Amino acid sequence: MKLLIGENIRRLRRERNLTQEEVAAHLGISFQAISKWERGDGYPDITMLPTLASYFDVSIEELIGMSEIEKEKKYEDINAAWAANNQSGQHRDNVSLMRKALKAFPNDALLLVQLSTSLEKLDGTEEEKTKYLRESIAVQEQILRYGKDSEVRNATLYNICFAYWKNGERDKALECARQLPNLFKARENALIYFLEGEERRKVAREALTVLAALVEMHTAILAETEEETLHRL
Repeated sequence: MKLLIGENIRRLRRERNLTQEEVAAHLGISFQAISKWERGDGYPDITMLPTLASYFDVSIEELIGMSEIEKEKKYEDINAAWAANNQSGQHRDNVSLMRKALKAFPNDALLLVQLSTSLEKLDGTEEEKTKYLRESIAVQEQILRYGKDSEVRNATLYNICFAYWKNGERDKALECARQLPNLFKARENALIYFLEGEERRKVAREALTVLAALVEMHTAILAETEEETLHRL
């Protein structure tokens, strides 16, 4: 787990309008050492932590970033629990887990994705499943409204197409589908120009696996539609 000492030293120094040279002079070390810590290339000696904490008038726990570390650990534990529940089909437990988690981490894109996924996997009457689907759509719309990660947004845009379609909202499904990038503007198509050696081959192999499945799917659709056309003649 990553210690946050360097990030906190930089934050505390800037909040007090101090230069690296000023902090270094007080500690009796070189400013290059401060720069190194702030870049995350190393940590202060443990014996220096009390002096640093006193200088910035914070506790050693705050200087180390213990609350942030504990928060990160909690986040990792939540996601591990979701994965275990998902594996064993405990989707109702996952809905409760994600709703509770989102109170601690509001608008977190991954947690919202996991909530929407779990909602769509819930069993029940047709009326209940429709209710869960609509809630899942609302969650996905929240991701698209507030989410900044482009990969999460594109994945959500793809998933919500099918959610809209299952909910009978054909126009919305088509609208979202048309916003998705085409096959040529995919990540793999760019990476093969910039990578070399085994990395390049790996991307090409993975892309071909996906493309083979897509060719099979689209070929089947073409055959199906051509057969339908022949029946109408």
